[in-house]
Amino acid sequence: MITLVCGGPNSGKSARAEELFCEIKAVHKYYIATMRVFDEEGIKRVEKHRKARAGKGFITLEIPVCADSALKEIKDPAQSAVLLECLSNLAGNEMHETGGFDPVSFTSGYDTLTERIIKNIADLSAAVKELIIVANMFKEDDEMYDEETKAYVRLNNTLTEKIRLLADKVVDI
Repeated sequence: MITLVCGGPNSGKSARAEELFCEIKAVHKYYIATMRVFDEEGIKRVEKHRKARAGKGFITLEIPVCADSALKEIKDPAQSAVLLECLSNLAGNEMHETGGFDPVSFTSGYDTLTERIIKNIADLSAAVKELIIVANMFKEDDEMYDEETKAYVRLNNTLTEKIRLLADKVVDI
């Protein structure tokens, strides 16, 4: 089962996803953290999320790319629930770290990258009892972004819409 929790940045998506996650009856609960920390703001954001998770019994896995690679670390996947935080960070990491996509042309490798990320998430979902995915939605404002940011926003929004179609439940914040 896939539950997608999506909305704008700083909308309360993570808190709502964690509430839903706490309601799941599962032997193991894994929190997949996808964020790469590059600056002081990132450190603060990670700390905020760690404090929010404290005492909830989540096992945190740092998986910045290839979401399905978490299966190597998940004990008894069929009895485990997973919260993936978040699709937007995963998309950016995949775009920059796994190669094969030219963000300037928008086309070279875009479909392949999108399909691979969706397949990885589908494989993870098929193996675990429940999967909750947190995702941002961004405005696609051509005037506001440089070419690379436009490519990232497009990738993020495309992935979110594809997950929306796969999801059993969608919570819009």
